[in-house]
Amino acid sequence: MSRGPRRTSRSRAREEALAAAAAVRVPERCDVAVVGGGAAGLAAAVAAAESGASVAVLERAATCGRTILATGNGRCNFMNASLCGPAPAWERYNDPAFVAAVCGPGFGDDVLAFFEDCGLAWAEEEGGRLYPLSRQASSVREVLLARAARAGVVLAPAREVACIERDGGGWRVAYEGASSGSVVARSAVLAAGGGEGVTRSLGLACAPYEPVLCSLACAAPQDVSLAGLDGRRAHVVARLLRGDVEVAREVGEVLFRSYGLSGIVVFDLSRHALPGDVVALDLTCGLDRDRARALVAAGGCAGVLDPVIAGALGSDALERALDLRFVVTGPAEPERAQVTRGGLLTERFDPATLEARELPGLFACGEALDVDGACGGFNLAWAWKSGLVAGRAAAGRRAADDGARRA
Repeated sequence: MSRGPRRTSRSRAREEALAAAAAVRVPERCDVAVVGGGAAGLAAAVAAAESGASVAVLERAATCGRTILATGNGRCNFMNASLCGPAPAWERYNDPAFVAAVCGPGFGDDVLAFFEDCGLAWAEEEGGRLYPLSRQASSVREVLLARAARAGVVLAPAREVACIERDGGGWRVAYEGASSGSVVARSAVLAAGGGEGVTRSLGLACAPYEPVLCSLACAAPQDVSLAGLDGRRAHVVARLLRGDVEVAREVGEVLFRSYGLSGIVVFDLSRHALPGDVVALDLTCGLDRDRARALVAAGGCAGVLDPVIAGALGSDALERALDLRFVVTGPAEPERAQVTRGGLLTERFDPATLEARELPGLFACGEALDVDGACGGFNLAWAWKSGLVAGRAAAGRRAADDGARRA
């Protein structure tokens, strides 16, 4: 007798996660309520709890830290070594002055100290990219969840925040999902992107949300077939041109696709690209032009270029490869973008604490704020450090309130 279709392991895992989420009892009151259980939210929760606050995290996904698992192609490039030392690479962010004011000169060292205390080992790869030693994103997620549990954080996934409003001297955070209700907290930390409805109800202005760190749809040069180049990779110097002005420059790998260009350098250029801009590629990756021409004259293009790419470029392959230009038509596959740009305007927040200037007791961190960085661990580094800053400051309000009452 047929028993019907078998459930997939993924559907079973989701059912189990939802059942576990439903079993979590969300407190009616706590010191700090964190909205969002991703990278920034978990860092904020740990920092607040280890500062002595009672903490509840409300996360709309079925599990906390789920987004971490998708980072770095499942390997989690959690930081960049260029952020360590006295002169971090602030220029890799869209708002370098604000990031510098929040994170300070010890930015990367603070992040690594946090993960050392989590029990995480890591290794450095090309471009200063830092990965867990296991090369598994689950390692990062698991050490964070374990530390949150040790600190007494209440993790409440499968709860989507519907409303945040003033409640006396604190905040009432209403949620629905695995269970519905509200938690009243002395401080609230916004640690999730895309919550325009919630933030607008608080009177907080948001920059519009849009995908960045994604592929670019492009028109190829005349007589060059993108279909013929599809899937080929090359190390290049890539320049983004707007008219005669060079807007950005990156060095690294490009991936040709049938719709345009992809790869790390293109993801970074996508942060600046507008329709009509030109991506100019030097497929020799900066090789001296006279030497390149001499090498081709001696042995043909195969010694300098990928032979498949050279064949697609035609008889004048080297000259085209030195300055191969594509016209940007827009983002490609935006649903697969690594980061969503936009969020709460940074000028409305105190960089020392990440507290809203006009709404005492309300803090923001990570993707909730209009901060985005380049590929290579910069966005996650911002998530960790801004979460630590906001979480500690949110817990500090509890201590200040207690001190005021005793006085």
